[in-house]
Amino acid sequence: MPDKRLAPHIWFFHYWAKAVCALFFRVVLRKGFESPKIHEHTQRLHEHTQRLHEHTQRPRLYALNHTNSFLDPVLFAVQRRHPLHFLARGDVLYGFAWGILPRIFPLLPVWRKREGQAQLKGNYSTFERCFEVWKQDGAVVIFSEGLCLNRVGLKPLLKGTARLVWQSYERGLDLEVVPVGVCYEHFNGTGKAARVSMGAPLEWRNLAQCASSPAHFYQSFNAALASAMSDCMVDPEETGSAAKFWSVLSPRMAWQRMARLLSAFLHFPIAAPARLLSKALTQGTVHFDSVYFVVLMLAYPFSLLLLLVVGIGFFPAHALVVCLWVGLLPAIAWMGR
Repeated sequence: MPDKRLAPHIWFFHYWAKAVCALFFRVVLRKGFESPKIHEHTQRLHEHTQRLHEHTQRPRLYALNHTNSFLDPVLFAVQRRHPLHFLARGDVLYGFAWGILPRIFPLLPVWRKREGQAQLKGNYSTFERCFEVWKQDGAVVIFSEGLCLNRVGLKPLLKGTARLVWQSYERGLDLEVVPVGVCYEHFNGTGKAARVSMGAPLEWRNLAQCASSPAHFYQSFNAALASAMSDCMVDPEETGSAAKFWSVLSPRMAWQRMARLLSAFLHFPIAAPARLLSKALTQGTVHFDSVYFVVLMLAYPFSLLLLLVVGIGFFPAHALVVCLWVGLLPAIAWMGR
């Protein structure tokens, strides 16, 4: 259950998104998993994951990879039990719906050089807000690669994470840096498996104490963080084809394949327009999967409500049957993920 400090509207969106994730993803693996690359660390990672769930009163920075647009923070947030603050692109936050997102959700804008030198000054106030969060033993999430690409494997890390950690060190904050790897079976809609794997906290203080300059620390810190994040992101190419990797990791039974066909048939009037709309909005960019998720998140409940109203309107004598049928649709969607 999320921490009681969650604002009521965040609590509502948390469970709403969690319910949609249960239909969108076939399975979400959250702790240890069998893989030659990290098999020896599985038990340690599992135990540490348990501690992260149970003890949240400490300043913490989660360093995530970024492969699936804003579906990454959604998937990670619904696994957590305490409030999170997310660093996100400032041009996106304030360029969408008149900047309403940062007013509703705990999103902190980060500006890039391409947005202009004047906007870069806003990063100072964002960093200050991070320090305020950490002074209250809060948690911040950063996407250390700084760039989203729909592909497997870790991209080169930017300096933003290292800079934040260095400045927290200068301020005497006891910051815990947790590497996180998020991987997906595919980036093409529902029925996928996903994995969220958290590594042990990064031992970065010795690097800070031995660093001759901030630039030296950035380099050594990024090398250590990249290694830790890579351990959380096993490349399917190292263990065979991607399809074989996910089929072994999370096999789909025969009855699940049949349920998936039935679900696809019954939900076609809802899924097909949602998919076309998502493709039109994203135009071949990396945002299709996440936009499709949001479109379904908004459209599916209203579609079921509309179906219920129309069904009862046409068959008032069989209102109970209509209610049962409409109620079965999410259950079939869940079984056929």
